[in-house]
This record gives sequence, C-alpha cells and structure tokens, in this order.
Amino acid sequence: MKLKISLVSLTSCSGCISALMSLDIFPEVIERTAFIYSPLIADYEKFEECDITFVEGCVSDEPEIDILKNLRKHSKKLYALGTCAAFGGILSLSKKQGAKAISNFIEIDGIIPGCPPPAHLLGNIIMRLIENLDLELPIRNLCATCPLRNSLDLNSDINISKFIPELDEIVPIEEQTECFLKQGILCLGPITREGCELKCIKLGIPCEGCMGPVSKDFTSNVINFLSLTNLSGNLRKYKGIFYRFSKPLLRGW
Repeated sequence: MKLKISLVSLTSCSGCISALMSLDIFPEVIERTAFIYSPLIADYEKFEECDITFVEGCVSDEPEIDILKNLRKHSKKLYALGTCAAFGGILSLSKKQGAKAISNFIEIDGIIPGCPPPAHLLGNIIMRLIENLDLELPIRNLCATCPLRNSLDLNSDINISKFIPELDEIVPIEEQTECFLKQGILCLGPITREGCELKCIKLGIPCEGCMGPVSKDFTSNVINFLSLTNLSGNLRKYKGIFYRFSKPLLRGW
C-alpha cells in the first residue's frame, strides 16, 4: 500500500513545497506515494488520516495553532519542512508580527532545514522517509567543507565590522582567497549545519545561518561564537544577528 502524504503551508512563501515539487525525483515520489492533502496541488476539502505530513511555514496567528494540532492528531509522522517551520524563519525579524516554530505547539518527528531546503539534501531525506528509514541530517558545521576555512587563524583576533560585504567586494568563490571572518565580515558558518552545498559562499556571500544550528539553541550558539570575536558597536545593536532565520521572537499572542 502506498504511503499517504500531506503537504501543508502555514505562514510562508510556499518556497519549501515548491522546492519539493521541483525535485528531479518528484515524479518518482508521486508514483510511490499517494498525496491525500495539498492545497497547493489540488482543491482538497478536508484533512484526512495520513502516514507523513510535511508542514512549511511558521506559526504567526492563533488559528494556525488549531490547524497544527489537527494535523498532528491525524498524522503518523509530521516533519517541519524548511527553516520557517523548523526555527521560526525570516519573519522573526518583524517587530509587529510574531513568528514561532511549529515545535512550540506540537511534537514533531524531525526537521528538514534550509530556506528552502537544498535539493540534494531534500531529495535524499524524502526517499529515506518513503523507504521507512530514519531522517538523517549532516552533523558537521558549514566550515567543515568551506574551501576558505584554512585561511583563518583561530589563534589571532577576529575583528568583525560588517554584516555583509560591500557590493564591490562580492566576488565568486574562485576569486576569494580569505575567510569572510578574516576580512572582518560576519559569517555564521562556524555554528551553522552544513548541507546547503555552500550556495551563498560560492556566490561571494557569507553564511547567514538558514540551515540552523548543528545542535542546541541557535541564539546561545551565536552568543558563544560572537564572544570569541571583537564585534563592532553598530553590529552589537543589530538583533538580526540573533533572530534571522533561526530564532523566533518570544512574544505572546
């Protein structure tokens, strides 16, 4: 019997489900499973019992909590698809709108991080779940595979004065010779999970942390990491360092 799959969006851009549907293996996924609920694909009237539910998007309004609880009640397995569902996401930067990870309200069976999840990682995870295998995520940080890692001397002072490079400083990886941190540009690679295939770094942009932490809480990791650097005064006042992608604001409804 085919696995019954549901795809559900909360507050999101629908990018994560779109990434799933854009996979080269998606036709095989359709062939091997039965999609019983996905408003993005078809006009379904109600949510039914299913084997696996993927939820993208953060919780930003009370009605979404009831939706989540109903999904959990009728799903054998439920996974947070993408950074918003897993950690709160980019909406966490909003001063007017709350953003919380779905695990704040229900028990989940795992996360698939990324904004959106990288194709190779997402495809492998989906196939493992279809084959009734456990979800596996990379266990190393982004620096483990970064070609610029050897240019940084961890025994020397790390002075950070920029959040992103200037426009004329953005060059592809082939033209880079030094780690962003050595250039005085904040890169969260040391505390961010690998698996994104270095897409930003290859384009000359430092890691901003969309894959989330390898372990524990993102904010505590950021604080511990920044304590090892000399951070400029203007960056110390920027809360986006702590909340972008991976840490929702803690506020009531």
